Amino acid sequence: METVERTVTPKSVVVDIVNLMNLRTRVTSWEDEEEIHVDVWGDDLGILIGRGGSTLQALQDIVTTIVRRNIPEVRRIVVDVERYRERRRQKLREYAERMADKALSTRKPIKLEPMTPRERKIVHDALKDFAGVESKSEGEDPQRRIVISPA
Repeated sequence: METVERTVTPKSVVVDIVNLMNLRTRVTSWEDEEEIHVDVWGDDLGILIGRGGSTLQALQDIVTTIVRRNIPEVRRIVVDVERYRERRRQKLREYAERMADKALSTRKPIKLEPMTPRERKIVHDALKDFAGVESKSEGEDPQRRIVISPA
């Protein structure tokens, strides 16, 4: 039996994984100068996202590991499911602004729940131009969190 050589791409790895999970999906990909994006679309894909995006992050890590074994100098790979990451980014921005308002109104520091480095960056970026507050990270991963304080 003859084996067929196939180029390993982030998209092909994601397609293989979702097929092994018997999920009905459509997988698209696109690239920019910094990242390769793979988007998964379908019904009932919560299993690919997991609580707080933990399964999605694990999927992205697996895809990155497999691709980098075959193509060491690949750009950063971002896997998303039905724009979950963008929705999460927007919710984090809104949450950051609500907590900043609370820190201002109570005049007390507000400690947020522990977050991943990427989520903390989103919050810090959302608050950098928010007048009257400052944000800083404290603690050690995985319990590292942001504290929002009146300036």
